[in-house]
Amino acid sequence: MTEVLRRLTILAALAIDSCKRAPEPRTERRTITPAGLRLDPGSSTSVISSAQKFIIPVPPFGGRGEPLVYPAGHEQAGKPILDYEGKPTGERGFVFFNAKDKSWQAVAGDGQAVIIINEVTADQADRLDQRIKTFQPDPNMLTVSQLRQVIDFARDELRLRDMYNSDRSFVKANMTPAVAGEVARVDGKEIEAYGLKKRDDRDICHAVYIPGAFVFEGPATSSQKFEDGGVIVEQGGELRGVQPDVFLRTYRLQDGRPITSVTSDLKTWFAPVSSKKP
Repeated sequence: MTEVLRRLTILAALAIDSCKRAPEPRTERRTITPAGLRLDPGSSTSVISSAQKFIIPVPPFGGRGEPLVYPAGHEQAGKPILDYEGKPTGERGFVFFNAKDKSWQAVAGDGQAVIIINEVTADQADRLDQRIKTFQPDPNMLTVSQLRQVIDFARDELRLRDMYNSDRSFVKANMTPAVAGEVARVDGKEIEAYGLKKRDDRDICHAVYIPGAFVFEGPATSSQKFEDGGVIVEQGGELRGVQPDVFLRTYRLQDGRPITSVTSDLKTWFAPVSSKKP
């Protein structure tokens, strides 16, 4: 009986001690902006992109575009989707979701924007092209409803979840056909900023790895969320966040060698904790 009481006394003491301990501090998700980063040869790692991407030009919808606001169900539903500088993307165009980064994207329907779908195989590109042609021979003639169906097809049928906004000038300056000399045409005229492409092999990018959970307010029209580290890449003067698993598949070192680990092959940037809430 005495032994039982002794053990109960010890257990009670341990329970009281555990209650007195201070709770573990909560890891705060940091907010990172381009202004707080410096990517140059001395502070980053030189890399080249090896991914194939499918480019869809966003037609000049004009007044026929949809309002560039967060959709119903979002905590900011009905409010304008702002760019990383806090400015509205435009009034009307097209809104879509990047399931990889868990961020809403908006592109203006002014005839200059494109949607870039990442990690696309030749077979997936053919199926996307065929899907678009069931609506219009020229992707620049797609309606908002038709473009929505194309994006849904890419995500739901082809399992292409990583897609983001850009513009035609970026594609023209930095990308080439995935197959040399292969360009899409309609009525004998080349369709610019469309089809399966890759980054120019001579286009050197600079990358840094940031450990931990954070959100990045870059060129995407809503914050990109990173749960367990992420890579920030300088591309054509812009900084864009890339999920670590995607980065390993779609980038190589400048000399062409594969990147086996973002933590050992890339330079690391330790971001300070921000008081700004995502």
